[in-house]
Amino acid sequence: MLTPKQEKFIQNIINGMSQREAYKNSYNASKMKNETIDSKASILFNNDKIRTRYEELMKKAEDAAIMSAIERKKWLTKVIKGEVKHTSYDGNGNSYDNEAYISDKMKAIDILNKMDSLYTVPIKGGVSITYESALKKVSDDSEY
Repeated sequence: MLTPKQEKFIQNIINGMSQREAYKNSYNASKMKNETIDSKASILFNNDKIRTRYEELMKKAEDAAIMSAIERKKWLTKVIKGEVKHTSYDGNGNSYDNEAYISDKMKAIDILNKMDSLYTVPIKGGVSITYESALKKVSDDSEY
């Protein structure tokens, strides 16, 4: 378990502070030279317990930042339904919110279909092949 100062140090780093600034903010370093602070901060950061906590917090931050497949599908569905707008401007600087272009909606449908493996064709023997790989094979074999 980390001390409150160690936890504060790691939280500061996770929130974007440099090791030096995180150390200054977490410990009484007002009379230390920057070189001393850098050295102590580096040693602290490389402590096994500190490093483990840092990696744990970074993993949580990454997980929270990455859209799940369901979130991506919901967003793509909003594009298709016209709920996601894009802004365009006229010559006078006025802005207008517009639905996605039809090409954007078609691309969103295509992506959703790929996510749901709707372009996969089963063939005998329990093997599946995608339309894209089949088309690539045909185009690679053709002699145009």
